[in-house]
Amino acid sequence: MALLVTLTVGIVGLILTEHLSLARAIYLTVQTITTVGYGDVEAHTNAGHILLVFLMLGGVGVMFYFAGLMMSFLIEGQMAGVYGRRKMNKKIDQLKDHIIVCGAGRVGKQVLYRLRKEGAQCVVIEQNDDLARQLIEEGFLVIHSDATQDETLKRAYIYKAKGLISALPEDSLNVFVTLTAKGLNPGIHVVARMDQLESEKKLLRAGADKVISPATLGGWRMAMSILKPISVDYIETVIHDHNIEMEMVELRVDQGSCLVGQTLSTSGIKRQTGAMVLAILRDNQVISNPGADEKIFQGDLLIVLGLREQLHRLEDVAANITQLQS
Repeated sequence: MALLVTLTVGIVGLILTEHLSLARAIYLTVQTITTVGYGDVEAHTNAGHILLVFLMLGGVGVMFYFAGLMMSFLIEGQMAGVYGRRKMNKKIDQLKDHIIVCGAGRVGKQVLYRLRKEGAQCVVIEQNDDLARQLIEEGFLVIHSDATQDETLKRAYIYKAKGLISALPEDSLNVFVTLTAKGLNPGIHVVARMDQLESEKKLLRAGADKVISPATLGGWRMAMSILKPISVDYIETVIHDHNIEMEMVELRVDQGSCLVGQTLSTSGIKRQTGAMVLAILRDNQVISNPGADEKIFQGDLLIVLGLREQLHRLEDVAANITQLQS
């Protein structure tokens, strides 16, 4: 813009003071600010000389500044950065049923790593320059902005997202993000971080579906590691060991499912697949460790634990039974 303004002032000024044609005015202006100075066009009035002096002092500086910016783009790789951001924005535009993570500090970064391990689509909103740059280098989709702003959440396509995790360092910010997210997409599932216990009720009133305290969970885990070290080690091995493909899934029993009306024993889940039903969520009531005679109803949510191949086998068995019934 500075270069464009300088050129415009020089061209118009030379036309008015020296009565040059448009082509010669452009030629003399560019000749002056680029310090080429062929000397084939000269000013003949005092006003023209004064104008050229200002062009030499101001225009040359603007031209050198412009040249420096261009060199900065090329040398520091900013051109590649611009291209990378455009490419990343295109990927964000294509997201659907994704998870938005607000904040990539100590907690948020671990959330991102776990989501990536589980293969979930996610986009992170981070305001810190260094953190945003680091996450981009690690291959995450990043929006470098303030998560509390409506426009930022809209850029993350909150209307198409299925969940939002607010892991900002201050409880007040997490309350604000929760309110904003629920206002833009009332149906989105929001999980919020809290540091102070008194903030839990505020976050729930703001619309958070789940409130997590990293300090509380960390303290509980440390205490149980002392009291029941073997059990905790086993659970950590099952959940965190990359060599064991043990997973826990949520299986919703919809209308027309082959499982409706069956008991856990007659459903064949354990016998045919090896997967184990840990609990059944029914009408906001949790049935833990259900017995073999427990009946499955439409709308139940089964919490199933098993190896990855066992869970795939469960999906295949359910599909085969459905085909036989139809």
